[in-house]
Amino acid sequence: MHKIATIRFFALVFACVIGSAQANQAEMAAHARAMNDIAATPPCCNGGDDEDDDGWEGYEPNFSAAELQEMLDRSRREEAESLRRHQERMARDPEYRSFFDGFWNFRPAQDNAPGQYCAARFYREGSSMIVLGPGGDSPYAYLALYGRGVPVPKSPRKLTVRLHQTGEAPQTVEVFNLAMAGTGGDGGMLLMAAPNADALLDGMLDQHRFEVFDSKQREVFYILEWTGGLAARDKLRACIGTKS
Repeated sequence: MHKIATIRFFALVFACVIGSAQANQAEMAAHARAMNDIAATPPCCNGGDDEDDDGWEGYEPNFSAAELQEMLDRSRREEAESLRRHQERMARDPEYRSFFDGFWNFRPAQDNAPGQYCAARFYREGSSMIVLGPGGDSPYAYLALYGRGVPVPKSPRKLTVRLHQTGEAPQTVEVFNLAMAGTGGDGGMLLMAAPNADALLDGMLDQHRFEVFDSKQREVFYILEWTGGLAARDKLRACIGTKS
């Protein structure tokens, strides 16, 4: 792993990668709102206005069997209607569907640095991952995971986590943990390095799931499953292989 200063430099590169996708942020927010639109809102219980009243204290349901059955039937109807609306929108709205299915975008090499700083980013339901090729004097390639559940440290630090991924036994690994200020996100980043691009790209699967927990596996930091990984790998490899 490189020094913290190098990691900070790559954090700036990641900010550029994410910045190139800022146009998607409004769409992502709209998708999130759409999810809320179709979600059922549970009714309040007693409607108390007292700030100290949580709305449930002293609530003692007294339903007949018929009333309870009607409530259950209504709940099933509402759930079925919510699912129908979701499926209908998935079929007719590509942007809405992409929020759930996930999508890739790519950052090409810089004009003055052919083959360097190539990146592929996958976004799905609030979590993202960036596969970043080497750049500058460093041969390292990087995998960056970020989302709401990732800790946000005051300064870059090393963090021991438990990593589960498709095709591999669970591993205890040491990663760098960084804040993501200025990138439009409200979570932190977990950064892992590979000795070179081939080592990272060769490990990419077409459908690849990542789960990251704290070292004792008591807290979930991150979950994401990408699809289309082989096409993304090939496009990234082609970018990295471009030389002046």
